[in-house]
Amino acid sequence: MHTSMQHRTTGVRVPKGTTTGGQSAAVVGIRSRPARHVHMAARAAHLHSSNNSADFHEQQDASSGKCPFLAALPTPPPAQNAWWRRLQQLFNPAEYQREALGPHTMVAGPKQMLMPPQYVLGSADMVKAAFSGEADGTTTVAPPNLLSSRSLLGDQSLLMLPEPQHKYLRNLIMPAFTAEAIERLVPRMEAVLARHMDSWADAPGGVKAHSELRHMTFEFIVAVVLGRDYPEPVISRLSGLYTTWAAGLLAWPFIDLPFTAYGNAVRAKQQLLDWFQAAVDEARQQLAAGQAVPGILGSLVSAVDEHGNRLTDEQLGDNLLLIMLAGHDTSSTTLTNVMALLHSHPHVVERLREEQRRVTARHGQRITGAILKEMTYADAVIRETLRLNNVVAGLMRQAAKDFEMGGYRVHEGTVLYLPLTHIAHNDPRWLQQQPEAFVPERMMTPEGMKGGAQMPFGHGPRFCAGYAVAMAEMKVYLALLARRYDFACDTNTHWKQEVGRVPANGLPTIFTR
Repeated sequence: MHTSMQHRTTGVRVPKGTTTGGQSAAVVGIRSRPARHVHMAARAAHLHSSNNSADFHEQQDASSGKCPFLAALPTPPPAQNAWWRRLQQLFNPAEYQREALGPHTMVAGPKQMLMPPQYVLGSADMVKAAFSGEADGTTTVAPPNLLSSRSLLGDQSLLMLPEPQHKYLRNLIMPAFTAEAIERLVPRMEAVLARHMDSWADAPGGVKAHSELRHMTFEFIVAVVLGRDYPEPVISRLSGLYTTWAAGLLAWPFIDLPFTAYGNAVRAKQQLLDWFQAAVDEARQQLAAGQAVPGILGSLVSAVDEHGNRLTDEQLGDNLLLIMLAGHDTSSTTLTNVMALLHSHPHVVERLREEQRRVTARHGQRITGAILKEMTYADAVIRETLRLNNVVAGLMRQAAKDFEMGGYRVHEGTVLYLPLTHIAHNDPRWLQQQPEAFVPERMMTPEGMKGGAQMPFGHGPRFCAGYAVAMAEMKVYLALLARRYDFACDTNTHWKQEVGRVPANGLPTIFTR
């Protein structure tokens, strides 16, 4: 089975008769080998500069109207979903993606209420090309009329910024997420998580694991981002605001009115930003006084570019929200799914315990970066859980120019839907190896160590900046769980779509020491 996902440019094709200002319009074919070829043909970037774009379109409209190579290509077939099932994109994305694509590698989805028409991409190579296309101007971020994302995440969020602004901001933010920076956070991670888990073991009758994991990961992310602990009333108030804000990301219809969930989310976001601003102002005062500023916030307010510029209030606020989303919902939802899977697979729990016995014999009881690095089986458990239950079901990009993909023409401005859940479930590496089964060991094979069709944290220039924080947090949790506790979960429940797949019953769980 072919599994390598390395890409190379295989050549430049120049369609005859396509000229502007005496220059030929190049059509670049990007092919992925040895997996299924994905051909992307694009007019040269200089034809889309502000200086000559109008001239190009005028000349083309006067003659054939379009590049003949692209003009000859078909558009994708229509999506296979019945019209009354199309809103499953929000409420049951895995089923929507499967139905929409059917047997095709790309389909054209119709315009829906408050949502644009879109092309649904059906292979990992296409999705990776859509991510990577931002580097050469072939694709860009989702269109600004997707108000649910832009209004709630913010214009300066790394998720929303196009290139080159995205690269500039990412370079300023990334020092907060180096291996050394994250290792400094591990003691605080262990302290926060251990305190919560001990309280669960003391709770008569058990706890609802999903809500407790949400509360725990929220307190954790606030503590590591701001570098200090806050009293429970403050955490509860902030958690309530955050929950209201995050719910708005899926609160269709996306209408900002006082009685809608989306409108409530917009107002909760502003209150969170006000609270962040107070923390930012205090951190800047400490920095000006020559004092050390702890936590991720300390790294962010200290960041400076080659011209002496620092992050603005808007950049800090929008990306503190994003860090909370990545470090809270991704972790709590994934750990909820991990708990349910471990309950049904006790041999996996035993192997996690064996791993902890081995690493503590080498390094001692204190959880450190060295221990986390050696927790390869825990890493496999997390990655296998994300393969089965990707938290981010899908993302959108937009074509920045006309190009060819998979034998179809993609028009400039077309929204591209990247169905991450469908792609992971149909990873060709595992289609003959019980793809629906929970088998962490597959992630420890040579093939499993590759990215393949799994992109739970994005790909290429859009790979999640907070990935290492989320993975460290989840591995600290699994280390404590395997060392200290037995547990039993009530998994007899329906799983619903929120920010990821969560149990309707809250996953009642009894922890014992």
